[in-house]
Amino acid sequence: MTQPPSSENWEQPQGGYGPPPRQAGPDTTGFFKALFDFSFKSFVTIKFAAIIYGIALVLIGIFTLIGVILAFVTMTEEPLVGFFTLVLVVILAPFYLILVRLTLELYVAMIRTAQNTAATKSELENLRWDMSQRG
Repeated sequence: MTQPPSSENWEQPQGGYGPPPRQAGPDTTGFFKALFDFSFKSFVTIKFAAIIYGIALVLIGIFTLIGVILAFVTMTEEPLVGFFTLVLVVILAPFYLILVRLTLELYVAMIRTAQNTAATKSELENLRWDMSQRG
């Protein structure tokens, strides 16, 4: 497959059509440039997903530890309430961790879909340009 001519040695064809604009690949900008990109063409979600998940894991762990401690303290006064608190904490901690994980995966999947769609659009434009040059 032939590549469109570069801008230095390219002459405009008779029809007046030039090569389609070449776009850089997805997320090629720096972090701070992407953070202050008001056109939202660069995404920071994927870069932060692991950090957010780590923070959520630590926070859920801390709150679970506090909940277990409070459940045992409550068991000294009200054994039934303390037991139910302990069971509730042990059930809710993994539930919230799963919820955070699924939410982050959803966001990352949406961003990757947007990036792949943009890359596909760019490739289709390049293929159309190549086909217009052939015939």
